[in-house]
Amino acid sequence: MAQQLLLPSQVVAVAPAAPKFAQGPMVWDVVIRCACGGFGCGIAGFLTNPFDVVKIRNQQYGGAQFGSFLGSFKHIYLSEGAGAFLKGAKASVLREATYSSVRMGFYEPIKGLLSGMGLREGPAQKWASSFLSGAVGAAIFNPIDLVKVRLQTCLSAPGLPLPPHGGTVLGVLGEVYRSGGVLALWAGTSATVVRAALLTSAQLGTYDVIQNDLLVHRLGFQKSAHSTHLTACLVASVVTATASNPPDVVKTRVMNCTATPRRGPMCHAREVLRTGGLSGFFKGWTASYCRLGPHTIISLMMIEKAREWVGLESY
Repeated sequence: MAQQLLLPSQVVAVAPAAPKFAQGPMVWDVVIRCACGGFGCGIAGFLTNPFDVVKIRNQQYGGAQFGSFLGSFKHIYLSEGAGAFLKGAKASVLREATYSSVRMGFYEPIKGLLSGMGLREGPAQKWASSFLSGAVGAAIFNPIDLVKVRLQTCLSAPGLPLPPHGGTVLGVLGEVYRSGGVLALWAGTSATVVRAALLTSAQLGTYDVIQNDLLVHRLGFQKSAHSTHLTACLVASVVTATASNPPDVVKTRVMNCTATPRRGPMCHAREVLRTGGLSGFFKGWTASYCRLGPHTIISLMMIEKAREWVGLESY
């Protein structure tokens, strides 16, 4: 039997299967997503820094001077001047440009990874993906968060000498390193990771769920409309402030702890529960929302705009 000859035009080339790591977003695509996240969160972090200072004073000190949002705001202004509200602003922007770039930029690659592992797309997948991306970002950049908290907690007044670290980012890093070595820069990492994971899940995961699963797919909103983004941001902001406040209270105390041996998150959590009950974990909620509410709205709206500029689809 004669074999049938195929003409060159009839030959179909079969490409080899792409390796699994090439099926997700390419490295440059992830970098762009991270850059958009850092850009939006950096702007939001700077604009909301005054509220962050008040919130941290509420959580760390409390009492007559720092027991309420308005009382803390007034006391800080009268005793330390308007410049006190910018304490830690450089560290805050640096933190947002690093930690938040990872938690916002890794969200979709992690979501794709979970899809490949069999977790179907839906609210559970979105909350899990954002939970993991927040944890990764916080674990890597804990030293910058530590510096920010130390600077914002520092009490000072005009005419008084500066603290040993001089009120600078490098000064705090040097002080922490000299007191406990490199590992001291990761003090409070467990509390920071838990807080960041819950915050990102409540913020970005909820934003995605409200925007896409509810507003777009069920209520017929237009996905690209600013009103859709804003509505999802408003809901996410309340969920974010509430979910992140308890670990935030513990994280603030852990990072400001100078006792030897250092006390862990569980020890501080028990102390908060003993001295303030469950409500103690929500100390500073008003200040927290005054910061996280605008931060959530500004950051997500700016991220969406940045993604539009570079040709990425909305979350």
